[in-house]
Amino acid sequence: MEREPTATTEGLPLKTLYEKYFVRIVLLLTAIVFAGTLRFDFVYDDFPQILFNPFIRAWHFVPQYFVSSVGKQMSPFAPGNYYRPLFLVLLRASYSVFAKGPLGWHLVALVLHLLVTWLVYVLVKRMTGQFTLAWLSALIFGVHPIHHEVIAWVSATTESLFAIMFLAAFLAYLQSREKARPFWTAVSCSLYVLALLSKETGIVLPLLVFAYDWIGYAPAQGEPRPEYARRFKSSFGAAAVYLPIAFLYLFVRNRILAGLGHSLAPVSFGTWLLTLPSILVFYLRHWFFPVGLSESYDLFYQPNWSLVHVLLPLSVLAVLGAAIWILRKRMDAKTVGYAMAWMVIPLLPALDTFVFRADELVHDRYFYVPSIGASLLIALIIERAGKTRRGLFGQPFHVVGAGFALAVILAFLAARATSFWVDDYTLFSRAHQIAPWNGTAMTNLAAELIDRNDLSGAETILEMGYRNDPTDFRFAFNLGRLLYRKGRYPEADAYIRQTMKLYPDLGDAYVYLGEIQLKQDHPAEAQRSLRRAVELNPYSAPFHTSYGIILALNGDCATAAQQFEAALALNPGEGLTELQLARCRAATSPARPAASKPGQL
Repeated sequence: MEREPTATTEGLPLKTLYEKYFVRIVLLLTAIVFAGTLRFDFVYDDFPQILFNPFIRAWHFVPQYFVSSVGKQMSPFAPGNYYRPLFLVLLRASYSVFAKGPLGWHLVALVLHLLVTWLVYVLVKRMTGQFTLAWLSALIFGVHPIHHEVIAWVSATTESLFAIMFLAAFLAYLQSREKARPFWTAVSCSLYVLALLSKETGIVLPLLVFAYDWIGYAPAQGEPRPEYARRFKSSFGAAAVYLPIAFLYLFVRNRILAGLGHSLAPVSFGTWLLTLPSILVFYLRHWFFPVGLSESYDLFYQPNWSLVHVLLPLSVLAVLGAAIWILRKRMDAKTVGYAMAWMVIPLLPALDTFVFRADELVHDRYFYVPSIGASLLIALIIERAGKTRRGLFGQPFHVVGAGFALAVILAFLAARATSFWVDDYTLFSRAHQIAPWNGTAMTNLAAELIDRNDLSGAETILEMGYRNDPTDFRFAFNLGRLLYRKGRYPEADAYIRQTMKLYPDLGDAYVYLGEIQLKQDHPAEAQRSLRRAVELNPYSAPFHTSYGIILALNGDCATAAQQFEAALALNPGEGLTELQLARCRAATSPARPAASKPGQL
């Protein structure tokens, strides 16, 4: 491989200086492209994970992060698939500084992405020894619009947090190959633990280490080639040090989540296999042609052979694979191998779609770390596309020209892709526009329209979705909410009860059922429904408040006060709850003011 000219060989005392300039330019451009996200509001899962999450409001909850799933506050008794305690620590630290102000949270998301971009530069330079490939890979990675979720959506910072730990662990492994092996191996293993605690995708690090060692294996002098046994021994030895950590993590995860993973889409292996080509082509298409990006997509399971959804994607993958194989030596086989390893291996966990909902098989954020390999591959193609004299800061003119021209295009597309994350209405409208038959996109937009009192618009979407899939509890639940807002209580009651049959553990359904029963003058039944909601989710402050109000209306102020106190323990300072608690206490005091009726809103 041709190396960059060094200060020693070329007499360039400014080499280190121009490298710093280029890296700073890359980071500055990345920051400028995504600076607009700093004015965005919280959206989507930010509300349950940040604004309504009682477990990030105090440090004494931190030990619970390590013994429960990441969504405990939403569904405490439902089987979880996500064990990410370090991500929750990040949320707690951010909340302690920024509280409920979105600006600070978005600043954290941007800074994390900038740090990952810098680590991509360091990684590529360490693997290839080429500064040109390093800065160009970092530039492409930094401004690529496929990262719109990770930067614009606070809840997706689990990707960038994981990437930092994962990249740092791999860089420490590279350092251990050169000096102080025991120390850097220990550092790498420690960072591997942090990567696993950030996101389960980190489990693939041993496989990536194995691939790197295999691709870069250099036989000893006089060793016959190929000597696969020695090559395998070398690669396995490099990866083996991480295996005890991986097995221990899987054991802990299994105990905490009551299983390594819980299937949300009961499909056969054959159906998954037929769907896999479409999934892979989806990520390739969004990387090479990043237009029409959204939070949701209409990519569903393919139960049968199909020309469009199975054979055509297989053909595309075959052609691309053959092209890369044929051109690998012309572009430098080792670097191509590194790029493919970084693109394929970190993507493997996202291909386990059994743990996803059937309408959420793909998301652009799942390609965050794999795009490191894709960035290196594109940078390599540009660098090998021609030979021109060195110009700006000693870099080839064609690389600088093509690189920054590509960056301008990507920056424009990235600014557009992130603009849809400004608020829930814009986000969900875009998702429904791109994926009109996606259940998540439909129910999210309909719920937002209900909150905006656009009941006719919401009803049109929900009825269409319900006709298409009456087994999706989200359509029935939101139809119940909508009809409740319209005052059509018997119909709302029917849809909410259907929701409870489809999803018996949904506490929100019992809350709405209780409110419907209260409107129909059935306070005793409403009290039982609200009690059940609290049993299903004792970590919801609104559930405790609603239950307390019903108890107070039914004359049980003592128990109501306990519910209000439980709500305030989870959400201190909440105005309605404090008012209801004060009324209950006044009602039981000797001098009760006439206007303070318990349970009155």
